Amino acid sequence: MRPVSLQIKGFTSFRDEQRVDFDGLDLFAIAGPTGSGKSSMLDAMTYALFGYVERVGRQCSQLISQGQPRMAVTLEFAVGEESYRVTRTTPARGQTRILLERWDGEWRQAGEGADRVREADAMIRDAVGLDYEAFTRTVLLPQGKFAEFLVGDAKQRRSILTELLGLSLFERLARRAGEIKRQADADARAKAGLLETEYAGVTPDAVAEAEAFAKAAEQREQALVESEGKVRGVADRWAGTARMLDDLRSCERDLRDAAEAAGGVAADLEDLAARLAVVDAELKDRAKAATAAERANSKAAAAREKAEAAWGRALQLAALRSKAESLVGARSAIADAEAEVEEAIAAVDELEAADAEAEGVAGAAVVAATSALEGLEAAEAALEEARHQDHVAAVRGGVHVGDDCPVCGATIERLPRDKPVKLEQATAALERARADAEAARSALTEAEKAKGAAAAAVGPAKERVTRCRSTVASTTKDAAHLERELAKALGGKLPADPVATIDERIEKLEDLDRAADEARDSLATARESLTRAERERDGVAADLAEVRGRLGALAIVGLLDRARALNAEVPPAPAPPTGKEQASTLAAAATRLNELLVASAELLSGSAAALGEGEHEHVREAVDHLGGLIDVDVDAGASVADVVDLAVAARAAATRDAATAQDRAVRGAEMLANAEALVEQVSEHRRRVEVFGALAGELRADRLVAFLQVEALQLLAAAGSERLATLSLDRYRLEYEDDEFSVVDTWNGEERRSARTLSGGETFLASLALALALSEQVRSLAVTDRARLDSLFLDEGFGTLDLEALEVVVEAIEQLGGDGRMVGVITHIRELATRLPARIEIEKSPRGSVLSVSSEQRPRRALR
Repeated sequence: MRPVSLQIKGFTSFRDEQRVDFDGLDLFAIAGPTGSGKSSMLDAMTYALFGYVERVGRQCSQLISQGQPRMAVTLEFAVGEESYRVTRTTPARGQTRILLERWDGEWRQAGEGADRVREADAMIRDAVGLDYEAFTRTVLLPQGKFAEFLVGDAKQRRSILTELLGLSLFERLARRAGEIKRQADADARAKAGLLETEYAGVTPDAVAEAEAFAKAAEQREQALVESEGKVRGVADRWAGTARMLDDLRSCERDLRDAAEAAGGVAADLEDLAARLAVVDAELKDRAKAATAAERANSKAAAAREKAEAAWGRALQLAALRSKAESLVGARSAIADAEAEVEEAIAAVDELEAADAEAEGVAGAAVVAATSALEGLEAAEAALEEARHQDHVAAVRGGVHVGDDCPVCGATIERLPRDKPVKLEQATAALERARADAEAARSALTEAEKAKGAAAAAVGPAKERVTRCRSTVASTTKDAAHLERELAKALGGKLPADPVATIDERIEKLEDLDRAADEARDSLATARESLTRAERERDGVAADLAEVRGRLGALAIVGLLDRARALNAEVPPAPAPPTGKEQASTLAAAATRLNELLVASAELLSGSAAALGEGEHEHVREAVDHLGGLIDVDVDAGASVADVVDLAVAARAAATRDAATAQDRAVRGAEMLANAEALVEQVSEHRRRVEVFGALAGELRADRLVAFLQVEALQLLAAAGSERLATLSLDRYRLEYEDDEFSVVDTWNGEERRSARTLSGGETFLASLALALALSEQVRSLAVTDRARLDSLFLDEGFGTLDLEALEVVVEAIEQLGGDGRMVGVITHIRELATRLPARIEIEKSPRGSVLSVSSEQRPRRALR
């Protein structure tokens, strides 16, 4: 398996979609700072291939980038000449989806179930040739798994090696050998059972007896074939006579059928003659009724046209009546308007008098209001004076001459005289003056309202007088115009009641219209009745033509000529109808024709009876030809054809019997041959039971597979020992014994100890040596072509090595870059990354890690 490209989105630190193409990368580093996602690249591969990541197992949704709804990984990889592409998607919540595709000129789904997780996982395991455990110990060596093949569980190591080297082939061969043994045993028992049941009576004597019976049946068939030929000869001689007999009987049937048809035609013609007489009489009556209805219709139409010429059409009279009604309305309106004028003039006079009276009342109210206001002002002045005197008296009571004035501060030289204070009388006088002024103001307001109302009513009253006079004038003009129009329309003189006159004319015109409509309806009814009579007459004529056709279609001449050829006593055919005869004449001719045809049929019947008496002799001769080969019981009514049928049936039965006997003899011979073959097959199946039973025993897992596992592990230990010697500067060698790897320390007296006792750096070197050996040796050790480790990814331990060991490891890794194998090294050691021919750089960013491929290589130098 070799990766071709990897596309990641939403997976751990790779938030945004990242893609890396491995095309052209044989030896490269995956470099970047700690936590940038170097190991996540390998996790993405195992997730895409197996739906499994070591640190979370199958709970892969935990690896979705923070804040992303899902993660998706697409891995394109090659296995030999085949190319595959797997896309696996896991949402934060929900089921994982997968699609496995195979390249076939274009990407196509890799088969039924390639879009379902369980089926697709099985297809991937089959294509890659490894499950997850084997993959992470031989191809992709993640952190924590690097040394498990070296120091892990021995049983699991053997299981991985079995899958990797294809040793399960021998287990499948053992199972297949067991299946073949069981199937051969079952086949042997089944075929032995057939020999004892279905082939129990199959012997050479039984086959010889069946062949003899078949020969006798064949001889009987041949004798019946000859007898059938002789019977058919008798039938052929009788055939000529039988044909003439058939002709007589056929012609007799045709004559009787024609006679029946002629009788039916005669009856139909008699019925049609009676119907035609009734229809003709009815047609004449209806034609007279239609002529009378046409005259009545013309008379009614003329009367209506005369009235319309004198008075006009109904629509015109209706319009004229509307004008007459308008004239009546106009006259009534004039009288109403003139009365309204007189009423409006009287109202104007009353309103003008009321206006003059309101004017006088308002003037008097103005005078009264003015007087009241003057009294109010005098009362207010008197009250103010009273208040002043009251204040002075209050101040004077507490001061003397020579004191400072409490109001102005000057020295008082003399005191004013005391005056009586009348404050209460002044206040009462003011209240009375205010009441008088308010009453005068209210009276003035009411007088002004009355004056305004009277003045406002005078204008509309005068306008009403003007409007009514205008209405009288316009309506009088309209009425005069209508009188002139009506007088002209009604003959130059206007009647006293034009509406009644017009209604009388409209009524008379409606009576004339009804009479005309009734005459027209009567005419239509008469014409329809005449049309029905004509159609009925046409129907009778058509029926008569059809019956004439039936009479002509009887082909009487040809039929009687045919009968005369069979019996000369048949009379000749009468002359055919000319087509001009009346129905009654044709009915009589059809009756005579019926009688002629019946008589001719009787003549032919007698001839046929005489001819049929010779058939019994032919029947007896045919029976004699059967020569006692079959039992024949022929009754008096049997025909030659009946004997032929008996001969044919007997010969057919003999043919079937002969075929059955021959088939039984052939099948007996075949079954005898089959029985002999079954005996040989039972022997062959029992031999296969012995052979494949022994093979299944030899291929048991605890023998051959265990032997091959041990051999492969010892060879891997030898190859890994050479690698480890180089990596450890000739200090350590690898050995395999008792299902465990151990190391030999040459610097300590060839001390041999378990590989589990190595330090971290030493374990890394030993694991790397074994991994490199496995990568190189697996193709030669495998028993199938499927086991190819075309790629190797290392993600472990470089940081535990000292500089000298690291330099040796790097040189060993550099030697792997070739032979078509891809080697990827994950490291954060920049000097190691730059020593390799190419790098996949991973850079951190706030948005997520970013992948890029670089082929820059620094000059080789020792690591420091």
